[in-house]
Amino acid sequence: MAVTVGRRVSRWWLVGAAAAGFVLLAALVLGHVDPLLDFDERVSRTARSAALAHPLLRAAMSAVTFTGSTRVLGPLAALGCVILLAFRRWRQAVFVAVAMITTVAIRLIVVTLIARTRPTEPLVAVASFSFPSGHSTASAAAALVLVVVCRPLLRRGWSRVLLYVVAGSWAVAVGLSRVVLAVHWPTDVLGAWLFVLIIVPATGLLLDRLSPVTPSEPLGDDPD
Repeated sequence: MAVTVGRRVSRWWLVGAAAAGFVLLAALVLGHVDPLLDFDERVSRTARSAALAHPLLRAAMSAVTFTGSTRVLGPLAALGCVILLAFRRWRQAVFVAVAMITTVAIRLIVVTLIARTRPTEPLVAVASFSFPSGHSTASAAAALVLVVVCRPLLRRGWSRVLLYVVAGSWAVAVGLSRVVLAVHWPTDVLGAWLFVLIIVPATGLLLDRLSPVTPSEPLGDDPD
């Protein structure tokens, strides 16, 4: 059996823990808790000053942040679905499409409901509200989806480690770039990562329930 009951349970625990963390963080944001606000303001001010003092850092962060835009990730996700369909990996293609669309769509609802204001002196043009970060959400979702889809295809341990490091480092870099460019508070980025740990695993688990995994089409697990 490709996805054991134990693994399903552990993933639901992950979703539950991430949900608890996200709800707590959102409550602190909505409550305008002073220690949280002080932390955000301190880190944001320091990061913005570093970007202004080091033009190369600012340029690098601007380039990194561009890769986390849905204008980039949307077409790449669509291309990934086409490639998966071409190789008759229907299950993985559906997972990519549903996970990415669901994550972005629900995030739009949440960010509107929370309606947190952004830092007042951004280094790039921005609009809309702040929590959770959109770029951080999209990039973390894309990185996690990439790991789930590609992991079963990689048989060597070092190749899997490389996948984790590259995907994770990129998602972290995008999140950091949003803080350095003063378009998001640090807790906006943390909230985005927790949000992704809710939606993407839950999407995979629900798809597993709707269409049980077969050894020929593992989704994030090795076939037995």
